[in-house]
Amino acid sequence: MTQSPNHPHSQTPSQSWQLLTVLFALANFLEVAVVAHFVLFTPAYLNAIGFSKADIDAWTGPISAIAFAVGIWFVPFWGVLADRHGRKPLILRSNYVEVVAMALAAVSQNLWLYLVARALSGFALGNTGLMYASLTEVAPKNRVALALSLVNGSAPLGSLAGGLLGGWIVSEYGVHALFGIDAVVSLFTAIVLTAFYRETFTPKPTPPIATMLSDAMRAVIHSPVAVTIFIVSFVSSMAFFFSFPYLPVRIGEIVGEREAPSMIGLAQGFAGVTTLLGSAVWGALAERAGHRRLLAFLMAIVILLWLPMFVAQDITALTIGWVLLNGVSPSVSSLMYTIISLNVPTEKRGSILSMIYLPMNLAFIIGPFTASFVARGFEVRDVFLVSAGFSLVAFLIFVMTVRNTKTKLTEVSTN
Repeated sequence: MTQSPNHPHSQTPSQSWQLLTVLFALANFLEVAVVAHFVLFTPAYLNAIGFSKADIDAWTGPISAIAFAVGIWFVPFWGVLADRHGRKPLILRSNYVEVVAMALAAVSQNLWLYLVARALSGFALGNTGLMYASLTEVAPKNRVALALSLVNGSAPLGSLAGGLLGGWIVSEYGVHALFGIDAVVSLFTAIVLTAFYRETFTPKPTPPIATMLSDAMRAVIHSPVAVTIFIVSFVSSMAFFFSFPYLPVRIGEIVGEREAPSMIGLAQGFAGVTTLLGSAVWGALAERAGHRRLLAFLMAIVILLWLPMFVAQDITALTIGWVLLNGVSPSVSSLMYTIISLNVPTEKRGSILSMIYLPMNLAFIIGPFTASFVARGFEVRDVFLVSAGFSLVAFLIFVMTVRNTKTKLTEVSTN
């Protein structure tokens, strides 16, 4: 959850922004690498505890959704609590929760304990925006973009490393060993941040929590730009999260359960590379082409990129499709957030950005859960076709609503 740069508390000047950038980039890198394993290797876990192919198809989606179904209700509170108690304890909260969740997954031998672990991980949501807000205050104005880009860029690298290493570990030692290692990595991250992240927090009067939450919601509802992008973001995220949990299942169908973990790791690893490259390329073009024009172009490309994955009958074609999609899809979300940031009034920016991940989190609840009905009632590969449909709907909504709010979008930026 992103807070206003003019937050009532600030970091102590003795906290080096370079050190803080390194700490947050490292933490983000390791967290993405670890948390991605929950989605990528849930089918491997279900197979390890004796689930049939039909049961794996039915349970993969709902299991992926449970963390967000539990955690989404608390996301708005983390920023409010940070205003009252400081950001450090709220950031550390995520890491220590992940330690417990991964440890439970490592020892779970039945679905129900695994569900508890996945649900518990929902309480770890909402720390990335707090990191961004802390860096915004500590870094010099001419270094804020650099600091945030380094932290943001660590995510695809984490996906790369996590996918490759995770696939190898599951192939060699099993999925329970992977979750045990993840628990140790999460503990290391928590200890490093506890020891080296310093924050001087001075409590100041704040309105009641209910008032702060209602103010944030009101800021979103009363902003045409925010409403437009939030709706488009939800539908676009539905497309991605409808298929993402079932990518490992589809890979298993093609290569078999024995080869699946390593192939899943390779697919996600290569996708991490293209995410990083795509973010750099599209980010550089955004200022020249215009944020709205580039966003519309990329959304149209995403519609087409789902189709090769639907028709793919071998692992090479499926992997190429996934890799190409990840070179574009993450930049769609980034451009949406940029449009909001540049085109909402300064006094409302903090409140609106604090809710920025809400549509995505909601999509991660509804998307995988509804995808389970498609995978179970038709074929697993059909989820990619439905994702193409969601992407088409998101594109049409964006084109239509941007025309209606064009003057609002250009009040601050000419893009």
